[in-house]
Amino acid sequence: MPSGASGAELTTHSAEADNGPVILAHELPFRIGEAQFSPSTREVLFAGRAAVIEPRVMQALVALNRAHGSVVSKDDLAARCWDSRVVGEDAINRVISRLRAVGERQAGGQFRVETITKVGYRLVNGTGSTAPGQPLTRDPASSIGRRELVIGSTAAIAATGLGALGWHYAHRDQVPDDVRALIEDGRSSLYQGTVEQIGNGVGKLRQAVQLAPDNAEAWGLLALAYVKASMNSPAARRPDLLARASEAVRRAFALDADQPDALVARTWMLPQLGNWYAVETAARDALRRAPKSALVNFALAKVLVEVGRNREAQPFYAYTLEQLPLAPPVYICASTSLWALGRLDEADRVTLKAIDLLPRHYGVWFTRLYYLAFNGRAAEAVAMIDDIDSRPLGIPDWNYDATAMQIKALASGRREDLRRTIDAWRSTALKGSGFAENAALFAAFAGDYDEAFRLLNGIYFGRGFRLPDTYFSREQQMFTAGERTTHALFDRRFLGLRRDSRFRSLTRELGLDAYWARTNSRALVTA
Repeated sequence: MPSGASGAELTTHSAEADNGPVILAHELPFRIGEAQFSPSTREVLFAGRAAVIEPRVMQALVALNRAHGSVVSKDDLAARCWDSRVVGEDAINRVISRLRAVGERQAGGQFRVETITKVGYRLVNGTGSTAPGQPLTRDPASSIGRRELVIGSTAAIAATGLGALGWHYAHRDQVPDDVRALIEDGRSSLYQGTVEQIGNGVGKLRQAVQLAPDNAEAWGLLALAYVKASMNSPAARRPDLLARASEAVRRAFALDADQPDALVARTWMLPQLGNWYAVETAARDALRRAPKSALVNFALAKVLVEVGRNREAQPFYAYTLEQLPLAPPVYICASTSLWALGRLDEADRVTLKAIDLLPRHYGVWFTRLYYLAFNGRAAEAVAMIDDIDSRPLGIPDWNYDATAMQIKALASGRREDLRRTIDAWRSTALKGSGFAENAALFAAFAGDYDEAFRLLNGIYFGRGFRLPDTYFSREQQMFTAGERTTHALFDRRFLGLRRDSRFRSLTRELGLDAYWARTNSRALVTA
């Protein structure tokens, strides 16, 4: 029996109740580690900070805690939290993702949700034990004088020594449901990574900070939304978006100096090309200050792959994938990094899982398509691109036609088909830097290093041709503002190209050699 708990406290549920629907108003408070939970008020209390979480998220926590360390299947979770209604996997995954975020942030790492592949989920406390949470005799909020904190007199608050905590609780952590919904919806929009969703995220988060100007998370997310919007905006719009991001970062840090989303926004605001040391330094500082943040881990992984350090990036990608199981950009980056390392079975599993979860996301779809085409499964890729009804929306037919030409040339393997495709893509490459990059990768894979280096010199230095301010087709509304990335230089399709003496000249001119020398990391670069 846990210390300080009576026998009556431990018999809060019968076996039948444990398997029944979760009705929050009927659930007694409980503790996991040092965090306390009140289902009836949906409150979490940890380290003197209180927060209110979404009803469905609290229901899921109660259902998992009731299981006493056993695995709860998705069907059982639906029965207990959705009253046995038919629920899509996306809805369950979204709630589990948000519950993991609660464990990481509001509960200070006192619990985590472990996925048991093809079975379900179980609750693990901060020490790694599957022991259930301990019941409490009263509402955790009452232990800090909730009434006094929210509506009590100044004298009453001062008498308890909790004046500062009362301000924090009433003004910052006690987030109204409508604001919390805006924050969570805004975060979800940003995780999708599409231009439309990022724009929607900006709108939701602007409304959130208007309603809750003392909420650090809302300001941090708004900063991140502005930065992500700037990455896909025309050059003329970037300065305004970055100025707004900078102000949102300032507001977030004024409320919480370690706000994770603001730390990531500050990192991604830095110029990238040739400035990798500064970006890596900022990312590592963010990781030191917010080590459990999925986005902070993702930010460090992203800068490592830009400089060819794919192997070092893997633990950070793995952690991010575990925490953000429905974020398309994470799947895309993690799988291409594994592919670059030649870990093809793992890359295959990640791209397959992504396409199963998010079959119409353009980035996920094209990543899977190219993985199949360039790894001896071009026939599968041909079937995929010929399935017109399953293609992502918003991409013009000529784009698919140009891509299909590459895929079918790889499927045939004939030199004349490969040559004809390389020649045809010379004009396609001029439509955007993403097309130019794909043209260079195809040419290098086909053995035409002269063409690949011609394209790379145009992409990075504007030699021979200049590219428009678009990444792909204008219909996708993805703009580059002249920004260039370097992770593709370490793509497996450039393996032969990297052995050419011209590649060393390219990396030297880009500043990669100077970065590797400064960080003593040349030996860590993808072979």
